[in-house]
Amino acid sequence: MIIRDGAWTLYDHDKMTGRAVWHLFDGEKDVFRVDYPVDNLISENQEVRNSAEKAWRGDWHRVASIPLNIAHNSGLVQAHSEGDDRYVKRFLNSSDNRAWRTKDGHL
Repeated sequence: MIIRDGAWTLYDHDKMTGRAVWHLFDGEKDVFRVDYPVDNLISENQEVRNSAEKAWRGDWHRVASIPLNIAHNSGLVQAHSEGDDRYVKRFLNSSDNRAWRTKDGHL
């Protein structure tokens, strides 16, 4: 059985993680797309964000939960490893990344 998503054909699927690899031949080369299910993480982050204290008291705050593929592909892991706090803060403060935040506020 062939499963399609438009021009994409399902190449591999992991039932445990939900990770799906899709294949497309663009006429010149093979192209692969990897989809990761993140709906549960987004819902969990929203619940944590809604129940989190608004104040920034204390020494430790959980501010985000980010899928590893996004953390690596966005350069966030490298920036954190290299101590580039400006990049990390810019990433976490961006409204584009709000789904990964577990605490509101500006870092």
